[in-house]
Amino acid sequence: MPRTERPENQCVYKIGIYGWRKRCLYLFVLLLLIILLVNFGLTIWILKVMWFSPDSSLLLQSTQNVTVNARNSEGEVTGRLKVGPKMVEVQSQQFQINSKDGKPLFTVDEKEVVVGTDKLRVTGPEGALFEHSVETPLVRADPFQDLR
Repeated sequence: MPRTERPENQCVYKIGIYGWRKRCLYLFVLLLLIILLVNFGLTIWILKVMWFSPDSSLLLQSTQNVTVNARNSEGEVTGRLKVGPKMVEVQSQQFQINSKDGKPLFTVDEKEVVVGTDKLRVTGPEGALFEHSVETPLVRADPFQDLR
């Protein structure tokens, strides 16, 4: 079998990353993996500490006030709820309070105020003052009290 010999001045080129470059690349990949694991661990820890649960409500606490804004797709504020130490303020087109069953108990908009319960009681010492006519099917006083 004939043997072919290589010329002695021919260089052999290695293909790939060798030496200190390879070590730096492995170190970089290891560092990225460690950062990824720390990030994942901190995310899990935050979720456990914040007690996120699909069955629980959102809890907001503040020493001054809490403001919640609702925005439309253009970014304009369409509704605002501001809870302060002495007042709750709502700015919206309509404000509604519902019962546990979802029935409207109290509804307010620019044109009317609707009380959706069977009975409306006015407990202030001055009673109720109406500037215009009032229509009701029944007016009654408390038991053993005069209608004033």
